[in-house]
Amino acid sequence: MQERDKILVAVLGLDQPGIVAASAETLGRLDCYIEELTQSTLAEQYAAILVAHKPEELKSEHIKQELESAFHAKKFHLSVIIRDFETPADDMHFGEGQPFVLSVWGPGRADVVATFSRICAEQRINVTSLRAFPIENDESLQVFEITVPDSVDTRSLQRIMSERARSMGLHLNMQHRAIFEEIHRVQIA
Repeated sequence: MQERDKILVAVLGLDQPGIVAASAETLGRLDCYIEELTQSTLAEQYAAILVAHKPEELKSEHIKQELESAFHAKKFHLSVIIRDFETPADDMHFGEGQPFVLSVWGPGRADVVATFSRICAEQRINVTSLRAFPIENDESLQVFEITVPDSVDTRSLQRIMSERARSMGLHLNMQHRAIFEEIHRVQIA
């Protein structure tokens, strides 16, 4: 089997049908296979990030040019970034931890994401996913998926975050992801 390199590909721009197909077809034609992919749309804007394996001799700049050409042919308005995949150094690993869902809601404020992500960073808690969106009556909801290291006391963490939320006029709920998913599971008959 030929040697392969891992790359990180990001695509960003105006959402239109066919972006995923054009990306996957172009990468496949170049003998790159997608290992992981996540994509989302927000306010009709598209964002995707994927990890792909490429033939060792294939240059990332060529992949970028081929993707841009495919997007241009479809009249897509997209930007492409390609980087070599980086493996974290041993001292950058966050260690073992438990997945939690942190929900913060209340009046829309400019400092909510910064405040709670800073508390996470200070505790070496990794934010693995974050969604923020408006809800009724000019309020907003931020949902952080976090990995809490085993060394962090979750009760103390929840108390600290709840006190901060109250001081900001916000509400906060923190649940282990397994409990969150069980409570929010939708049954389809």
